Amino acid sequence: MKKFVPLVLLASLSPAFATTVQNLDSVASAIQHPEGKQIFAEQMAGATPAKGFGELPQGLSENQWIGWVAPNENPNNLILTGAKAWGKDGKYIGVACFADNQADAGQAKKYADNTCPENYNNGRANKLYLGVFSWQNQQLTPIARSEKPLNQISAWNKAAEKESDDESVRPLAYYTKLDLAPYRIAPDTLAFGVRGGYSDAYSGGGAFYEVLELYTIKDSKIINVFSDLVYYYSDIAGDWNKDGTRQHDISESKYILKLRSAKTQGFYDLEVVNLQDKSSQIFRWSESLQRYAPFIIDKR
Repeated sequence: MKKFVPLVLLASLSPAFATTVQNLDSVASAIQHPEGKQIFAEQMAGATPAKGFGELPQGLSENQWIGWVAPNENPNNLILTGAKAWGKDGKYIGVACFADNQADAGQAKKYADNTCPENYNNGRANKLYLGVFSWQNQQLTPIARSEKPLNQISAWNKAAEKESDDESVRPLAYYTKLDLAPYRIAPDTLAFGVRGGYSDAYSGGGAFYEVLELYTIKDSKIINVFSDLVYYYSDIAGDWNKDGTRQHDISESKYILKLRSAKTQGFYDLEVVNLQDKSSQIFRWSESLQRYAPFIIDKR
């Protein structure tokens, strides 16, 4: 299968940390970042992912929750729910993940890996809904929700699909956790993150990509304002050793998101920094798109 990387990310995927180890037992110690160590633990040691979406606050039933955040979904197709406290005043960010049908939901729950997993029938993420709400005195007070599942509104997904000529590409195949770092993208606007990714399987290895999506509230809706790659890891089996073991080529790239002091249209510029060589990409607010877009310097 052709290895796919969206054009907007080609520059940021290189250079990467790369090394070759002599056997599979040496892979774990060669991985530099916790994201890769967790991937290896899950793929090779069967470790269960942490509950990255948290749990609904005590007293809030699943039926009450999904009845508001995803009223058009069949409760029988539910895979998981979760929520994490956000800021003060009893606010939470919650999720509900649905399959397309009850059989697929049962299959996903059978593995119980605490993620909104890939739908293996269509190669896409299952349907993940977001909701921001207040929970006080055993009372649910709605604030904002996503009107469509996230895998339909991610700008990173749309760009990836548009720029690919490989029909087997799966731009985003699963969602893993809420990222509630204080992403204050404007003096009066606090965004929150959702992390997800996709993987490519090779004979003797694989590659994993993690994407950060930022969301914010506009009126009573949750909108996607930023999406980009934040981590890449690959393990490709190489030459055979005389003792029957096999060498492995390990590559990693990690990026951090910085909020700059400079503003565009009232929103702080964002900078995605490659930790390997400190190269970076600036993103600025686009009023016409109502989201961040890469800032390209005209060198003519």
